[in-house]
Amino acid sequence: MANRAYSTPIHTWAFRIFCTSLPALVAPALITLALLGMGASDPVVTGHAAQKLEAVR
Repeated sequence: MANRAYSTPIHTWAFRIFCTSLPALVAPALITLALLGMGASDPVVTGHAAQKLEAVR
């Protein structure tokens, strides 16, 4: 029988924590950005496309 049969290397623990907690922290931020983007008005629909084009020039 192995000396440390039930031990897990530290890099495995770190990888597991990284893979489970990073998406849990990033997902709400991406959802918030998506909702803010959906709430922003479209310059073409509101008729401000010409003003936006002039601002770029």
